[in-house]
Amino acid sequence: MLQDKPRGFNKTTRVRKKEINPWFMILPAFLLLLFLNIFPLIWSLGISFYKFSIIIKEVPRYVGGLNYINILTSPETWDRFFRTGIYVVYSIVLQFGLSLLVVLLLFDAFRGRRVIITLFMIPFMIAPVASALIFRYLLDENLGPVNFILNSLIGYKPLWFSTDMSPLGIPYALLTVILVETWIWTPFITFLLFAGMSAIPQDLVEQSRVDGLKFRYKFRYVILPYIKPMIAIALIFRFMDSLKTFDSVYILTAGGPGSTTELISVYIYRVAFERWDLGSATAISYLVLVIVIFMTNVFMRYIVRVSGGERS
Repeated sequence: MLQDKPRGFNKTTRVRKKEINPWFMILPAFLLLLFLNIFPLIWSLGISFYKFSIIIKEVPRYVGGLNYINILTSPETWDRFFRTGIYVVYSIVLQFGLSLLVVLLLFDAFRGRRVIITLFMIPFMIAPVASALIFRYLLDENLGPVNFILNSLIGYKPLWFSTDMSPLGIPYALLTVILVETWIWTPFITFLLFAGMSAIPQDLVEQSRVDGLKFRYKFRYVILPYIKPMIAIALIFRFMDSLKTFDSVYILTAGGPGSTTELISVYIYRVAFERWDLGSATAISYLVLVIVIFMTNVFMRYIVRVSGGERS
């Protein structure tokens, strides 16, 4: 004789248990994520509306939007934003130009290509602080081997950490920061572009060779359609990271000489931990966040448009 089912048991109860249990399982991780990310974000947003210093023993004073008004009307802040914009443009152009050149050189398979790719990734594996220390020695104006070689070959020693103007129309100190960042991050962009290039069907590559396509047509119709999404993704990552570059700049120049290499990230650090004005520092940080969100949306729309065009 079959045993009777427990009282209250039915199919609806069983389905409901299956729906509820997964939520209870992810709830602790969700609450932890909420606490570690959302709470500091909201707390720092509140700080940006206060006159707040951790070295003055007084209650934080609510000033409303005064911090934002002072920032937006300060020539000092706009100067740092402008200098950061120059740094971002030069860095991204150099990094993408070199990465694209390397990818095109490695487009055709040949013996030892994997070894070259692995060696090319070494700068990305080194900590930015260590890279900055290495280049601090290499580019030393008096004892560095780079200036020794240049002086021996062309009789000229650039002052890499000075305010002298370089051939690119920017101070040598800012150019040095850009070159070091290019050395660090070019392998990362190369890796992304190479991943996009690896998705090109081999029959399409062989067909382009059989048809004898010139290089410009091969690049336009074979390579570029497959690396366009990766270019946009790399732009997003590099744009966001360039705006918060701090460690290598601080090790190389500490924002100097003067304010020649004081990017917005270094400026935020000095406002927060040298002037001890945490309210203004967080307000600047949120302005940077708004810029990042806006530009990320622009790049994401480009990715969606490019991907949609390729699918159609």
